[in-house]
Amino acid sequence: MEKKQKIFIISICVILAIIIVTLIVYVITRNQTESANENRLANMYERMMENETYSITLQLNDNNKYTVSRQGDVANIDTYSDGKHTTNIIKDGNTYLLMYSTKRYYTYQNNVTGLGELANELNEIIQSQDPEKGQEEVNGKNYRYEEYKGVSDFLMNTDEEISEENTNTRFYFDGNRLKYIRTIMGDKSELISVDVSYDVNNSVFEIPSDFQEG
Repeated sequence: MEKKQKIFIISICVILAIIIVTLIVYVITRNQTESANENRLANMYERMMENETYSITLQLNDNNKYTVSRQGDVANIDTYSDGKHTTNIIKDGNTYLLMYSTKRYYTYQNNVTGLGELANELNEIIQSQDPEKGQEEVNGKNYRYEEYKGVSDFLMNTDEEISEENTNTRFYFDGNRLKYIRTIMGDKSELISVDVSYDVNNSVFEIPSDFQEG
């Protein structure tokens, strides 16, 4: 092969290599930019509202947690507060309060106040501002977070007085999956774990057979 041909082939290979590297850098940079601009909480809310079917568990510890399960116009809000277990089942336009300590339930007719309460809270937070974004290690793993100023909706320990002006909330995501929520109050904070599902078992909307009406 003549020297000129070799030089030509080498030049073409170098040019192709530069183009490929440039394209790789462009794609990586674009993906990083899109990831930085993405609002993960808004994306989660949109998925929740697609079929109005979701289940979200928020847990401070074994004695303080609650799960909101919804499927259209029915919902179950299962709550452990300082170890006391109660459930609100919302269906047929009514709310049924279940007391596990006595295995009795009470009917509140024409009351569906809690049906979309969690979803409404999320929507109000999302609409209120553009979040501050960053990364932080939680329990040994790095997560992306979105922080909203003046938000305390997910604070579970309410013994202390709080000022909305000095209270912020961070939502931590593993990819697009919400894993933790931290409420920051000055130099104090409260971290709760989160489990989100878009499948709901219909049995949670039924009053257990061993409960009697109070």
